[in-house]
Amino acid sequence: MWRDSESDQDFLNFTEVAEQIAVLATRPDLLPVSIGVFGTWGTGKSTVLRLVESRLAQTNPAPIIIKFDAWLYQGYDDSKAALMEVVAERLLKEAKADEGLLNKAKSFASRINYFRALGMAADVGLGMALGVPPGLLTSAGSAIGAMVSGQGDASDIEDLKSGGKQVADAWSKLVKPAEARTPPKEIAAFREEFAEILSDLGRPLVLFIDNLDRCLPDVAIGTLEAIRLFLFIEGTAFVIAADEDMIRHSVAKHFSDPNAQHVHDYLDKVIQVPMRVPQVGAEDVRAYMYSLFVGKTAPTKLGEVQAVLLVALQASWTGATFTRQEINTVAGSPVGLLDELAVCDRLAPILATAPTINGNPRIVKRLLNAITLRQTLAADRKMNVDLATLAKLAVFERSTDALAAQKLYRLVMEEANADKYLMPHDKLKGERPETPPEWKKYEPFIAEWQEMEPHFENVAALRPAVFLSRDVMAPARGRTGLSEAAKSAFQALLGVNSINSPAAIGVIGNLSPVDAKAVMTSLVAHLREEDWTKKVQGIHGAIILAETSAELKTDLRAFTSTLQTKTMQAGVKALLKAKGFAAEGG
Repeated sequence: MWRDSESDQDFLNFTEVAEQIAVLATRPDLLPVSIGVFGTWGTGKSTVLRLVESRLAQTNPAPIIIKFDAWLYQGYDDSKAALMEVVAERLLKEAKADEGLLNKAKSFASRINYFRALGMAADVGLGMALGVPPGLLTSAGSAIGAMVSGQGDASDIEDLKSGGKQVADAWSKLVKPAEARTPPKEIAAFREEFAEILSDLGRPLVLFIDNLDRCLPDVAIGTLEAIRLFLFIEGTAFVIAADEDMIRHSVAKHFSDPNAQHVHDYLDKVIQVPMRVPQVGAEDVRAYMYSLFVGKTAPTKLGEVQAVLLVALQASWTGATFTRQEINTVAGSPVGLLDELAVCDRLAPILATAPTINGNPRIVKRLLNAITLRQTLAADRKMNVDLATLAKLAVFERSTDALAAQKLYRLVMEEANADKYLMPHDKLKGERPETPPEWKKYEPFIAEWQEMEPHFENVAALRPAVFLSRDVMAPARGRTGLSEAAKSAFQALLGVNSINSPAAIGVIGNLSPVDAKAVMTSLVAHLREEDWTKKVQGIHGAIILAETSAELKTDLRAFTSTLQTKTMQAGVKALLKAKGFAAEGG
């Protein structure tokens, strides 16, 4: 198993991108600069930041590096103030050896309370923050003016809200300047002190901002605005990792759906240099998986292996490559590694292109975690299941949906000729059966998957692996106890108004015996609550389902035997009698 977190090791040949960012962030003639590291979820943005940080730490003098995880401050009182406070705290640490510089840093830090107070007024509304009813805001205008101008004190708050001592104390701690302040003056003073401190320290400041795309729109935009308004000064660089589309969405929401050009322009003004996490190909995915398995099996050799892999990847445009035999030798030929690398060779091409995977490193890692967990379970239960088989099944699960995967596993467990659905075209003996409806929309992928080794010729040998995948065969059930397929069938059968409904028959045909039983139980529970003096919703569907097996027919009869017919609606009574489910007295 592997941790699902960013790495400071380059598994995917991101070194070149990281080096470019490190150079941009430390060239005095380019500062200040804002650099965007763009990519979708799981593509490696955080890893790129870690690699950049590692490169910067090797420079002389090393810049002041500050890391800000925007998501951690999601519930903070003010996103701008939170970012500035993180910066101020770091500068206080850097200045502690110089008393004069330390005093400047303290003055700089103290200004943040003022901005936080204004943030309360702007984001929450001053009246709401103080508990002032909206109708009293006009009469309290002078006190509010005193507060915002910086001339107010606790007595002004008491004028606004009698008995509001707790709020008054909190507010007076935030806003208690020695002289009148205005936001423009404070912003200018803040920037001036910030610049002086950096100049005295004699080192550039690089601020890494991660997980911005996980934040609510107002938090994301507030963080970006803090950068441009307060911190973007000489000697600073900002490296911002985010999903570009999510940030554009935040801009649109925050500014009440401006036109597309304004959204585009806003991000371009905030991010001067956009850098995108490179799209990985089959060779990159193969090298990534090699690194993961070597790190697990021969961790002391990982550095040597990665050096070989990176040389090959960086020269791949010349046709350079690497082999599993070569990497196995560099790793010291530990037991089992060569077989694991062989599985990587088979998986890489399809993981780089398969739907919903597309070489995404985080998805690849999660897929391998699922595979190795099942392999461990197989070993504990003395099942003869190889890693390649588990991997091929897991790829099918990830690249299709629950219904398609359930169909695959039902075929393996229940159909003697299931191999005809699974074999590649050139090895198929006889005609291939018609593609199951659940697979129709995935036909191009499934054709490629069928060609992937190992080829599933022996269906019986697959059954232990399918047993290990029973979490997919019987997908997670909600509080109702029904799988997604059973929920859909239950809803469909409730709406049936004829016992000859082709749609209902089609829905039932896709249910496993376990799901069919669960649906009948739910239908009976529903029917118990119905008013039988009127048309009964769900009875037609229950009869159609009951006729698919003797067990389900017995279940429905057991229920109808408890019904009284004296007040039963005539049409319902006739239907039950005609289909052999006559109630008592019928």
